[in-house]
Amino acid sequence: MRHQLYDPLIQQAVVEWGTHILYLALDTSTLWDAYGIVRISLIYRGRAIPLGWKVLQHPSSSVAYAVYKDLLDHLAPLLPLQCRVIFLADRGFADTHLMEHLRKLGWHWRIRIKRSFWMYRRGHRACKASHIGLAPGTACFWHDVSITERHYGPVHLALARRHDGKEYWLVVSDEPTDLKTFDSTGFRGW
Repeated sequence: MRHQLYDPLIQQAVVEWGTHILYLALDTSTLWDAYGIVRISLIYRGRAIPLGWKVLQHPSSSVAYAVYKDLLDHLAPLLPLQCRVIFLADRGFADTHLMEHLRKLGWHWRIRIKRSFWMYRRGHRACKASHIGLAPGTACFWHDVSITERHYGPVHLALARRHDGKEYWLVVSDEPTDLKTFDSTGFRGW
C-alpha cells in the first residue's frame, strides 16, 4: 500500500528538480534491538526526507548489500532522468557490489571506507588505509586507484585527518576527489 500512495508523492515532489544535483543518503536505524530500518533519503535544505525504506526483523544496524539492493532499483525510476544523483553512505555500506550497482544506475557516489580497506596505486606497494601517515589537519587525494582485495576500480580517494588528530575521513568516489568531496560526504549526517 505504501508504494501506491507514497511513490506518486515522491515523483511529484522531485519532478521539477531539473538538472540540479540530487543528494541521496543511505542510512539505518534500529528499534528495540529487534528491528532495523534501512532508508534512502533525499538531502534537502539540511533535512533528510525519506524516499524509500525497508523494515527488517534484524537486531543490528549492519545490513548486507543483498538486503537493500532492491530498494535502489525501486527508487531509480521515481527520480527525474535529467537529475545528477550523488549517493552518500557511511563505512558500514562500503561494498564494491553497491558501488557497481550505483554505476549501473548512472548515479555518482561518495562512500566513507574503513581504515582496514586495501588500496592499490600504480607504482606503489599495496597498503591498508590505516598505514597512511597523515599529519593532523592534512588531506590528500588519490586518483585512479583500486580498492579491496578484489582490486575494484578505478576509483578516487579523499583522505584527511582532523586538526585534533583523533578522526580520519576516508572517502571513495567514482569521480575525482578534492576538498569539496568532504563537504558533500558530510551532507549524509543531516
